[in-house]
Amino acid sequence: MGGHALIIGLAGGYCAGKNAVETLLMAKGFTCFDLDKIGHEALALEETMEAIAWRFGPGALGPDGLVDRKALGTLVFGDPEGLADLEAIVHPAVYRLFKPRLEAEVAAGRDVCLNAALLHRMEEAKGCDFIIEVRAPLAIRVIRGCARDNMRIRDVLARIWSQRSFRKELRLLGRPMRTLRNDGDRKRLEDRLDGLLNLGPVDNRL
Repeated sequence: MGGHALIIGLAGGYCAGKNAVETLLMAKGFTCFDLDKIGHEALALEETMEAIAWRFGPGALGPDGLVDRKALGTLVFGDPEGLADLEAIVHPAVYRLFKPRLEAEVAAGRDVCLNAALLHRMEEAKGCDFIIEVRAPLAIRVIRGCARDNMRIRDVLARIWSQRSFRKELRLLGRPMRTLRNDGDRKRLEDRLDGLLNLGPVDNRL
């Protein structure tokens, strides 16, 4: 993988298998930052909950006073203005939690992976040595979405369609891209990942 610590971006559409790749990278010694999980931490901060309740009303909170992520998602789905307002509340809180952790790992010389559905919007992505884009057949993604999230087929397809511009936006970051195909076979996925990690810094083949 080279003689220095790596910073890798990990991207991919809904149910493509980013988390499976993250697990493999962690087994190889990478420190992986799952921005979705850190987002959950941010939603639990008192100031974040107060701002969400003020903007979206008490329906965004559950009986326990915590943010109800499913209800909040329903409130902003199909509402670009609401989504932008939510991101303006949550993203700064995420970065306050995330950046010191990332800086500590980089300073220690550890290999790092940034796992984020919205990687293309992260300033830190511009510092990645390369970006791995996980791709999977549509049928597999639909099956995963229905089983994992108990969603209807049309809702899974709508989620996938809403992310159709992500690949183009990732390329605009100007970082080398690596395509990692995930057909559901863990051994093949790990072999392909090993191949990617051993590629040269500007080689974009798998």
